[in-house]
Amino acid sequence: MSPELVPGNEAPEPMPTSTGIQPQRNEDSPLGLTATVPEATTDPSVSASLVESRPEEQLPIVSDFIEGYVQYADILEAPPDAHEAVAAELIASAICEKVFIPHGADRVPLDLWLLLLSGSGFGRNTLVSLARPVMKAAGLMGLIHNRTWGSRQALYQMIAEHPAGLFVWPELSVVLKKLGDKAFAGAKEWLTDLYDNPEIPEAIRYRVTGKKSDTPPIEFSQAPRINILATSSVDWFLSNISQEDALGGFVPRWVVRELARGRSVPFPRRPDQSAVAALAEHLRRAHELSGDADISRIRPHYERWYSKTQRRFSEHRTSSLAMPFFNRLRTHVLKLAVIYEVSQSLSLRVTPHSLGRAIRAAQASETAILRLLATGLSREGAEVDRMAEVIRTAGLEGISRSELTRAFQSLRNFEREGRLSTLTDSRKAHRFWRRTSGRNAEIFVHQDFVAEYRRRHPNESEA
Repeated sequence: MSPELVPGNEAPEPMPTSTGIQPQRNEDSPLGLTATVPEATTDPSVSASLVESRPEEQLPIVSDFIEGYVQYADILEAPPDAHEAVAAELIASAICEKVFIPHGADRVPLDLWLLLLSGSGFGRNTLVSLARPVMKAAGLMGLIHNRTWGSRQALYQMIAEHPAGLFVWPELSVVLKKLGDKAFAGAKEWLTDLYDNPEIPEAIRYRVTGKKSDTPPIEFSQAPRINILATSSVDWFLSNISQEDALGGFVPRWVVRELARGRSVPFPRRPDQSAVAALAEHLRRAHELSGDADISRIRPHYERWYSKTQRRFSEHRTSSLAMPFFNRLRTHVLKLAVIYEVSQSLSLRVTPHSLGRAIRAAQASETAILRLLATGLSREGAEVDRMAEVIRTAGLEGISRSELTRAFQSLRNFEREGRLSTLTDSRKAHRFWRRTSGRNAEIFVHQDFVAEYRRRHPNESEA
C-alpha cells in the first residue's frame, strides 16, 4: 500500500475558499494563513461584486479549525485534548442539521455526545466559555443551550422550541441526578431515543377538559438534532449511572475521553482575540455545508479498523456490557472522520488522513471505556479498582497490610476488608505471609507481578 493511502499519512486536501483561491502562508496572520483576493480575475465563477467591494483585502483562513482552536484556547490547566474535544463538538453542532453519513439504508446524522472525565482544578466551567466569542462572531450563539429545566415537560418544551443545538453540562452528575428524579421519570429514556433518530417525536398531549386552564400540547416541527458536551470526574460519573444505563444504551452513546493530568497555571493568560475572526469564519462556512458525506475513499481502512475493534470488544470478559459500546463506537468513528475533514478542508469528501485522526480519537475513547467497564459501571467497582491500583503501584515487592490500611484509613474497616476480599477472590491481588522476627507480615501483590514475586520469595506462603 502506498504511504499516502495509510490513514493519518495522507496530506489534507487544499481547503476551498469563497473565491476558489488557495490560502498562502502569511506570518502576519494570527493563524499563519490568508487568502488574497486579486484586483481582477478572469474566472467567471468569482463574483465581480466581491472583487470590486474588497480589492486587495486579505481574508483570514484557518488551515485547520481544531488545531487553530486548540492554539487559541490552550491557556488553562486543562490539557490540549480538552480543547480539541470542544472544537470537535463545535463543528458537530454547526453541521448536525444538514449533514449526514450514508450507512446502509440509513443516513446517520452528526449527533455527538462528548464526555470529558477529569480531576478537579481543570477549569471545566471555563472550557466552553472560551468558545463563546467564536460562536458569537460566527453568528451561531443560538446553537448553545444553557437553560436548566424544572420538570421533564420543560425539557420537552425547550427541545421543541430549539430542536438543534449544543447542550453544555459542566457537571454531568448533576444532570444525571435530575434525570433520575421521579419528576423526570421517562425523560432520560426519551432523550436517549432522540440520538441519531430521523423521526419527528410524537406530540406530547395532556388531558383535555375543555377549560381555559388546559395545558396545550408540546409539538415538534422536526427531528431534534442534539449535541452534548459534558464534563465530570470518574467517581461522580459512576455514582450516578448503572449497568442498566449501559445495557439500555444511554452511556454507550457518549464518546468518552479521560483527560490527562492538568498543568499548573497560576495566572492564565488572555486568549488571543485576533484568532477569533478566522475561527469564526471557518465555523460559519461549516454551518453552510449540507448533504451526504462521501466516505468511499475510507471504506477499506474503516473495514480493517472495524474488524479488529469488534473482535476486542466481543472477547472482553464482560462482553454483554462491552458490545453496546462497540455498536456505538463504530459510528462514532465515521462521525469523527467527517468532523476532522470539515476541520481541515471544509469538505464532505472524507480522506484517509481524517479517518486516521478519528481512529486515534476512538482509541482514546476505547481506553476510557475499558476502564469504566473494569469497574462494572458502579462507584463501588471504581473504589475497588482504585485499591487495586495502589497495590499495583507498589510493584514487585508488594505492599504490607499496615501500609494499605494507612493508604485507605478514611474507610471503615468492613469497607476496606470487603474491597480487599473482592480483589483477592478475583485474583487481581494475591496475599502472602512473610516471616519476620515478630508477627508474620501480610503482603499484597498485584496480579501483574505475582509470578516474579513467587520466584523471588519461594519460602513465603500464599493465602
